[in-house]
Amino acid sequence: MAGRGKPAEGERAALAQRAQIDALSGHLGSLQAHAGSLGQATAEQAKGLADIEAQLASLFAAAGLERPGEAELEGIAVSASLQVSAGEEAALRARLPDLAPQWRVPDASGDWTAYMREVDAILAERGIDMERDPFEQLLTPAQVAGVVRRFDDAFGPLPWDAWDYGVVGLAVLVGVLADYFIVATPLGGTFKGVAQRGSPVTTWLREQSAPLAPGGGAMERNKFQAWIKWLVEQAEEYAKVPYDLARNGATSNPLEAPVKVAGLRPALHRLISPGHDPILGLVFGVIDILRNTCTLVDQHGAWQVIERQGDPVTSDPPEALALVLLHHFSDIFTAQGLPAPFMSAFLGVTADSGFSLREGGPSVPVNDVVRFMYANGYDLRHFMTMSIVPAAAELLVRAYHAVRCGPDAASIRGRVKLAQMLAATHALLASGNLVKTALYGWNPAALNLAQFLALGKQMFSLLGVALERDRHMQEALAEGWADLLEEAR
Repeated sequence: MAGRGKPAEGERAALAQRAQIDALSGHLGSLQAHAGSLGQATAEQAKGLADIEAQLASLFAAAGLERPGEAELEGIAVSASLQVSAGEEAALRARLPDLAPQWRVPDASGDWTAYMREVDAILAERGIDMERDPFEQLLTPAQVAGVVRRFDDAFGPLPWDAWDYGVVGLAVLVGVLADYFIVATPLGGTFKGVAQRGSPVTTWLREQSAPLAPGGGAMERNKFQAWIKWLVEQAEEYAKVPYDLARNGATSNPLEAPVKVAGLRPALHRLISPGHDPILGLVFGVIDILRNTCTLVDQHGAWQVIERQGDPVTSDPPEALALVLLHHFSDIFTAQGLPAPFMSAFLGVTADSGFSLREGGPSVPVNDVVRFMYANGYDLRHFMTMSIVPAAAELLVRAYHAVRCGPDAASIRGRVKLAQMLAATHALLASGNLVKTALYGWNPAALNLAQFLALGKQMFSLLGVALERDRHMQEALAEGWADLLEEAR
């Protein structure tokens, strides 16, 4: 197999042993052929001698002489001219084939390094191709095909058919349509002169959030909404956190230096504070509470840690985590809401995004695009709307796979096939979202972050199940070697 690198020591030793076996087989074949020719010559000589013996007996009988016995012949000296000369013996030996063995067995009883040097020397002498798969050289084509077939039957993914392709296509079609018509963009309006479709689901979620947000005036609420609003206000009052800075300038603590963070303002303070991120906040928020600091990412992509005056609210990590979750709960229903997961991490990326935010304007850095998206309603509520696309696709593909494959769905072959189907589905949905974004005039708020996160997660899942499959294969190979060694004993 080209480019596979140098085979392992065990493979090289097996190739050398196979070469020695082939040489031994060839040598034995030569010996058998020579033995056969010698046997034929011996039979012919025996027949000739028998004919001479008969002729001698006939001659003695015709002459009326008695044939001398062995005792009488022993004392007769044979003339040197009648014996085989040294030159004739040398000529006879030269005509004999060379039956000396042309192979040697490496000595594995001593130093392993020396043994491998001898193995490599044999491979070089025999011209063994080290780039080819050793199994292809150790086994016959029929044996290789049999091994491949058996491993495919045991570990290969279940084969795809027209139904599988059809379900993946259906899931992609449903997801693309939902992305275009249901997810759309958070707030609608226009972008660079192109009309934007607003998401009906996100609009509904924002409408349901308004009565639950802290404050909210004399808005009419039912009992359940009033109860939730009371819980939100209690969480807001209790969960005071050091990373909740909303504006530059002096803080409520006169002992603190004025805050100076580029781009910090109330509308964006939750975005630029990783502590407010629904996922990253479980780490950064806890750290900020325990250290009594505020971590922010300014509009230039620089991370800043602001020391707060006084003692930390708590030094207990579980309590700090509870405070983060309660603070999230108090912010989730506000007009700006919480940012979508991992958006804060992209604020540190200052590379060119390829997106322009105004007609005829230049492309802007990634962090500017993220700030634009959040300011235009791209929050956790819209992320929940975006999640409809990958969730619907996953539900459709997984349900079909469970029904179609039955008991095989839980096997390694079934899980590999499911991972492949989901990877193909999410990749096509991500591509469809790029097409949708183009149709929306390359409005970055049309991007479906939930779909791209699902694609990344599925790639890791596909890698994980592939590694598990490889582990099962290695275990099967180890068991096979053990069985071969047991049979050899």
